[in-house]
Amino acid sequence: MNTIVTNSPVQLAMEGQSYTSKVSNRQSVSAVESYTPVTPDGSKVAQNIEDSIAKIKADSQELQKMASSITGRKLQFNVNKELNSVVVTIVDSNTNKVLKQIPSEDIQNLKLRIRKVIGNIFDEMV
Repeated sequence: MNTIVTNSPVQLAMEGQSYTSKVSNRQSVSAVESYTPVTPDGSKVAQNIEDSIAKIKADSQELQKMASSITGRKLQFNVNKELNSVVVTIVDSNTNKVLKQIPSEDIQNLKLRIRKVIGNIFDEMV
């Protein structure tokens, strides 16, 4: 069993919920038994999502600036909504020609076909 020893309140976030416990100096508390769930309200969750999106956009712009200054190539970050995954495209700054796409179009199409087949298998089994 894991134990936690701390001088300050302990905060743990899992699957959209916050768990908190106040632990006094030198007091050992079981990690599983000591947490009481605190459910965040919808506005707090929405604000956290907006903050995360803003930070991701800022980070991707910073990466794009670094890549273009170092290699003379642009990095483009997109989200494939069907796959719910990030697609990175490397573009030549001078010609605007796509040099590389990660994952490639073929792999993205393959993933979509696999998901459809798995869905059909589950539909037939049920």
